[in-house]
Amino acid sequence: TMNYTYILTAATTICRSTPGKLHTITVQGGTGGTIIGYDNASAGSGTIVFSFDSTNALMSYHFDINLAKGLTIVTGAATKLTVSTGPQD
Repeated sequence: TMNYTYILTAATTICRSTPGKLHTITVQGGTGGTIIGYDNASAGSGTIVFSFDSTNALMSYHFDINLAKGLTIVTGAATKLTVSTGPQD
């Protein structure tokens, strides 16, 4: 079962609190800023899974990668994005 998290503010957001899989991130607009994803179930620190600037990044990004701990995303601005995660393979 896939789970979805919608982010629209500058925040630290726990998208998955258990091991699993990052499927996609869809950047939909808002204020441009940095988006950083961590393989961490409870904080914006640790192993960085991805990092990019959303200024010219309006599209879907397919990852399909396993996460050992979970997924926390830190958005540096009010960027609108949807994150989909699910169980590991």
